[in-house]
Amino acid sequence: MRTPAGLPAAMSWALGSGTILQGLNSAILAVALVSIGNQFGHGPAMAWVVSALYLSAAVSSPTGGRLADLYGPRRLYLTGLMITLLASVLGPFAPSLEWLVADRLLLGMGTALQFPTAMAIIRQQAERLDANPSGALGVIAVCGQTTAALGPSVGGPIVVLWGWQAIFWVNVPMVANSLFWVLRHVPPDPARTRTGLRSTLRALDPVGLVLFVVTLTLLMLGLLSLEQGGAWGWFAGAVAAGIVLVTWSVRYPSPFLDVRLLSGNPLLWRTCVRAIVTYVSFYTIFYGLPQWLEASRGLDPAQAGLLMFPVFGVGALSTLVASRLGSRVSPRVLLLVGSLAMVIAGTLAATVVGTDAPIWLLVLVGALCGLPNGFNNLGNQLILHASVHGEQAGVASGLYRTSQYIGAALAAVLAASALTPGRGDGGIAILGCSIAVLGGCLLLAAVVALVRGRSA
Repeated sequence: MRTPAGLPAAMSWALGSGTILQGLNSAILAVALVSIGNQFGHGPAMAWVVSALYLSAAVSSPTGGRLADLYGPRRLYLTGLMITLLASVLGPFAPSLEWLVADRLLLGMGTALQFPTAMAIIRQQAERLDANPSGALGVIAVCGQTTAALGPSVGGPIVVLWGWQAIFWVNVPMVANSLFWVLRHVPPDPARTRTGLRSTLRALDPVGLVLFVVTLTLLMLGLLSLEQGGAWGWFAGAVAAGIVLVTWSVRYPSPFLDVRLLSGNPLLWRTCVRAIVTYVSFYTIFYGLPQWLEASRGLDPAQAGLLMFPVFGVGALSTLVASRLGSRVSPRVLLLVGSLAMVIAGTLAATVVGTDAPIWLLVLVGALCGLPNGFNNLGNQLILHASVHGEQAGVASGLYRTSQYIGAALAAVLAASALTPGRGDGGIAILGCSIAVLGGCLLLAAVVALVRGRSA
């Protein structure tokens, strides 16, 4: 039997040139937060600078996939690049924290469109050319992981030299590069039947979309208000909005959040919950540790970015090791290893890392913090793949990716609440305890699944 050839390398790398933007803009912000806070003021509101991108991406990513089916994925890919360019030009001139949050919302919208549209283009071209898409999918994965890993280390010197505004300017040449290569190497979309406004709205489920945003926003406001004692009204509103969201989603033919698929598939909803918890832990370190290194240890952004490299370097290595093990052991074993590493890393951060801890200890704890993500993420993805039929894979992947965004947004709240001025250790103990507790919950769930013989 003939093995299909791969898709053209130039097209694959052209698509990858735009998908790097979300990972980069997620990662590079980590070393700019202290500088932004110095200009606009530190406090819980800083959490929205981080969360805005993820809230926007949680909505825009699945929405972009649906719009790509209606209007063509290449058009939506290019539209995302133009939105990213606009946000990147406006961001450095934000006059207040509120305007900066609004710009990050716009940036999240633009950068979230590249991944689902690139996936749609790869699928479309693989069918048209009778080609194997695996090479192109590998290029997209490499592009996303590389920029996420290098973002803080590259961003640190940029912030030192040109200020926090430079984290936006760096997008401009990258967007221009992506525009050039996509226009040159990605074939135009096929001719399509004109789509009306009514059909577009029916496909997007704007009511479900708004309810999702309201629910998550109220939840975050409640978490941010815990220390002030006014959280319970926000939480009550979040519960009420969540109930309305679920009720609407059950009845709508093509809902924004497909709760019917979740409710009928215990493996899937457990995987999504684990993804939220895993990414709360990962992004708590991702954003919390650089801020602590700068604010409490007195390091500049370049030094903080360099000390973050072990987190991402070990994370990349753990992904490779977990990939090798994934073909030999059960996903439950991967989850056990990742969860145990979370408990150990969090416990060390809470008990032995302080404002006078030696650099080698910070490197060690950072490396341990990078270990869980590779094992937990791959274990969850393997279970996700096995939990749904082929025709449900796209929707299930969208739910999983949305779970990651929710975890990242909640992590921003946790980091902002822990790293408040006045604490003797700068808040690192709270961050460590939080990671250890989250890891303990995942570890307990993995052990129970192992004992009961469940997949997860």
